[in-house]
Amino acid sequence: MTPLLLGWTILGPNAASTGTSATAATRFPRVVPDWSTASITTDPTALGAVAADTLTYLRAMQGSDPAAGPGIFAEIGVTEARMEATLALVAETAAHNPAALSDPTWLTSNFYVYAWTPDPADPRVAKWKLASGEIRLTRYLTTMAEGVRTPDATHTQALYADPGEPWRSTYTRARIMAGAYVTGPAADRATPLAWLAENDVHDAIMQGSAAVHFPDGTTHTYGVDVSNGIPYVAAHSGRAQDRYWYFKERPDGPRGWGPPGSPDIGLKAGVSVAGDVYNLGLGRLILLDYPEGSRTRLKLAVLADSGGAFQPNLCQLDWYGGAYPSHDALYAAWKDLPEHVHASVLVAKER
Repeated sequence: MTPLLLGWTILGPNAASTGTSATAATRFPRVVPDWSTASITTDPTALGAVAADTLTYLRAMQGSDPAAGPGIFAEIGVTEARMEATLALVAETAAHNPAALSDPTWLTSNFYVYAWTPDPADPRVAKWKLASGEIRLTRYLTTMAEGVRTPDATHTQALYADPGEPWRSTYTRARIMAGAYVTGPAADRATPLAWLAENDVHDAIMQGSAAVHFPDGTTHTYGVDVSNGIPYVAAHSGRAQDRYWYFKERPDGPRGWGPPGSPDIGLKAGVSVAGDVYNLGLGRLILLDYPEGSRTRLKLAVLADSGGAFQPNLCQLDWYGGAYPSHDALYAAWKDLPEHVHASVLVAKER
């Protein structure tokens, strides 16, 4: 794995070139870490499941999805075959030797470690007050919300199923919430899956999924399916954000990255992260580390999801925490996670 030092063209929305570049060997230098005082916290069964799903996706979508490649790591000689071998090793170990995934010695024996080092010139480094070698770790969730099958005074906005073209890409979020699918030429073109309070719909779109509890006592999970194709604008929120997502029911829980019809990547709490899949590459095995008293705490996760905030973004990851009624509840459940952490990408050694 000799560094090629060719420079990687940074990709933005829809994997289009941004006209900027990064040197992979600088942003992700290979290191030999000292984890002699480290402890790993991970759920090997959940980690193995996400690794297996993502591996299936990569094998099915390589060549048709720009995220299903080695990303910036191609510039330091890491192939997609190595990345697939990494996920295969995680899935196999989770099935046959799960304790190894909590052993720092096993990790250093079986993986190369590439320390994630954000560009200090990136304005987000100063904005978020990141120290050298730190990334920002935010959290996202499956929104827990009360819903109904027909609208009422409280539940005024719907999670809509994809109406297909031309309707899908005709309307902004504001126009949809003003009733585009209730009255006018597009009336009834989109099927409402559930009616929620407006803030819950905004939150479900931002988080990517919602667990909706109905008056009959049932709970149904819905996840984003396809967008209206309008670019995400980070400075806009609520109805001012033109980007809109249509949903579909997800009986097996929320799914991560992937267009409609592609293999499902099931998200698992505590072992799935969202990030820049076009530049990092979908399916990267991520190791987070941060101090916990006199020791170092390590956590493993798979890059299995993304969002508009990550196109591009080589300074941040979003930790999937599970289903909660509020962000306060999410942060309370994962209160041990700091907002600033060190991160590495692990790549399986040749066997």
